Formats: sequence, C-alpha cells, structure tokens
Amino acid sequence: MSKIIKLPNLEAIKEFVKNAEELGESVLVSKVGFKYQIDGASIMGMMAVMGEKIKVDYMGESVKFLEILKKYNIS
Repeated sequence: MSKIIKLPNLEAIKEFVKNAEELGESVLVSKVGFKYQIDGASIMGMMAVMGEKIKVDYMGESVKFLEILKKYNIS
C-alpha cells in the first residue's frame, strides 16, 4: 500500500517512527519525485524529509499505523 503524507514537525516524525517500529515490517519512505528510499523506522532518516511530501510504502495492515497515515494524509 502507498500513501502520500506530510510530517510537519518533530512530534509528527517521532509519532510516525514509533509506529513504524511497532509494525515489525518494512516501511519505506521517499520524497515525492525522488527515487531514494528511507527506512521509516529511522528517526535520523525521517528528519531529512520533515515538512516534505513523502510517499510511504508498506505491506502491513496495522489499524494504528493506518490512523497515523490518515492523520497526515495530503492527497
């Protein structure tokens, strides 16, 4: 599943990373229009895309993680 979101601040980044870690599956993130991917469970990697439109790819079906994606959804 892919979603386009925007994490506007450090608190949003922390919330996203915490939930990505709890998934236990790969969460790959890339800036919209770019090909490089970041591990969604990496706080340092996610800080590099703070405030940007990002594409989130993941295979899990966690209700809690879906709520995070809906909260920051922009598309």
